[in-house]
Amino acid sequence: MPIAVHLPALLSNEGHRAGNGTISGWPTPFADASVAPSGPMIIDWHSHWIPKPLAERVARHRPLPPAPEFFDVDMRLRHMDASGILRQVVSWPVAFGFDALLTLSEVAALYREYNDSLAGMVAAHPDRFCGLAAVPTADPQRAADELARARSELGLIGAVIPADAFLTPLSAHAYSALLGEADRHRSHLYVHPGPTGFPVEGNGPIAFLRVDTASPRWLLEAGTRLSASALTLETSGVLDAYPEISVHVAMMGGHLGWIAETLEERASKSGDHQARVVPLRRIYVDTGILKPGGRALDAAVNLLGADRILFGSDYPQFATSDPALALRQSGLSEQNLRLVMHANADLLLGRFGVSTPVENKTGTVQ
Repeated sequence: MPIAVHLPALLSNEGHRAGNGTISGWPTPFADASVAPSGPMIIDWHSHWIPKPLAERVARHRPLPPAPEFFDVDMRLRHMDASGILRQVVSWPVAFGFDALLTLSEVAALYREYNDSLAGMVAAHPDRFCGLAAVPTADPQRAADELARARSELGLIGAVIPADAFLTPLSAHAYSALLGEADRHRSHLYVHPGPTGFPVEGNGPIAFLRVDTASPRWLLEAGTRLSASALTLETSGVLDAYPEISVHVAMMGGHLGWIAETLEERASKSGDHQARVVPLRRIYVDTGILKPGGRALDAAVNLLGADRILFGSDYPQFATSDPALALRQSGLSEQNLRLVMHANADLLLGRFGVSTPVENKTGTVQ
């Protein structure tokens, strides 16, 4: 039986088509698309796409009318060109909750079709896109099998995995088949908020996080689950047996920065450094929703290390027309900006034989 799942209000039927074709309540990333990007090109690790036929099917299962930005590739490319985005690493939006909402056979068929379509988009634009497969995490073995197909047959670089798969070491070990296949194929795993539909003891809902469906409550829950997953993957040793896997966790790893700072303070007073989280050695995090002038990124760099942070826009739900400006307004040094914008990404993508143009001193690409 599918497991009931709490989804954010942003993905509920509160959004509806406005007269201009967008969904009211969802920021449009094209409001300032005519503004030229103000700096070097960027590699974006947090972007979602749904092919139009599947978008229509999604809307039948839930009243979620996807914005045209979700499935219009030409519109996406125009946005990337206007925003200074050289490449997107594209994934299915697992926050939609289909792993838990649909039967296993339904979600497996849906994801197989999605992965075939994603591979087609990547093949059509190999210099602009890389793809992360969707896998049916309600069954760890079938998830492993689909990841193997995505890596060996489709040319995708890994998979997007709901954060609930790694809330605890116990839940992570339940996915040993998936982790083993990911290691065999030298895959990248992207941990994003979402349910798995696979029951594991201790992974149940947290009651106080679900007293309403307001966006702040969802962000609190998402941050809690992301930070739990980040701690599992970084500190528990669960990845020690899988050295060929690279991992990144969405949205700064949830509350990971605050947790890291608290543990650092305790360690400085007690001398016990075994519980320290930083410096990060096993996982990366992405910037998530980056606001111009925001200081969260600067704090994360100081706490987690610039060499472990990837740029991520959460396109198309949330995107700025000038992410380079938003990054510069965060207060980072030029060296750290370069790491977050593309240098860290270059190292990761190099594992998959993906090369990107080199930034020159003027901020253009060659």
